[in-house]
Amino acid sequence: MKPELWFSELQNEDTKFGVRIRSHLFTKESKYQRIDIFDTEFFGRVLALDGCFMLTERDEFMYQEMITHPAMMSHPDPTDVLIIGGGDGGVAREVLRYPVKSVHLVEIDEDVISASKAYLKSIASSLDDKRVKIFNMDAFEFVDSPGEYDVIIVDSTDPIGFAASLFSDVFYMKAKNILRKDGIIVTQSGSPFMNPSHIQKAFKGLSANFSTVRPYLSFVPTYPSGMWSYIMASNSEIKMHREFKGKYMNREVYESLFNLPEFVKEIIKG
Repeated sequence: MKPELWFSELQNEDTKFGVRIRSHLFTKESKYQRIDIFDTEFFGRVLALDGCFMLTERDEFMYQEMITHPAMMSHPDPTDVLIIGGGDGGVAREVLRYPVKSVHLVEIDEDVISASKAYLKSIASSLDDKRVKIFNMDAFEFVDSPGEYDVIIVDSTDPIGFAASLFSDVFYMKAKNILRKDGIIVTQSGSPFMNPSHIQKAFKGLSANFSTVRPYLSFVPTYPSGMWSYIMASNSEIKMHREFKGKYMNREVYESLFNLPEFVKEIIKG
């Protein structure tokens, strides 16, 4: 009898989440991280970086829509967008649902892009849009470059290793300097249930640089605890300027977006 193959993510020292896989399609140790792509029974294809779920074909829309659309719906006229990370193309796909003029995508690991284009074509095809310009470099250095953006979306990995600087006060200050008037930045900030320090750190850094800082949550089944957090920040009022209806996002979701569970409020307070 052929043995079953499973891929499991160690979410903390006491907790694993695993999926049964059909085949291991791709693996590579890049300059920055280990990249794996699996075909699974229930979740479809899975992208994992350093042993952690980044996306699955079945639930990726939950994350991609929720890191993208609240900011895009809140900006009066989002024409120029900067994506930090996002080498799988999912956030770019969602941004391109709007009449944007340009999308700059800064992904430090070009191997993530090439693997996604080869094995996650339905998601990564957005990267071939003529409005998308890709920069393979450190985003912490990129934000020193001249440029002006309406929306910055920080779709980074967790604040460990080379991504740690993207959760720093200095990074948020640099990002503020390249945002236009009414500009909005949004970042993923981890699972408040499993890694409360991540949302605390991001909230503190954004609060030091922006007058309006609004955390919110979504459900992503394959992420640690299934509860994921994001923080949107601006030096202008954050309110809905346009509606969007996707597979997850709609008007009702937006209107309840900033209603947080009490335990999350307590975590943010520190």
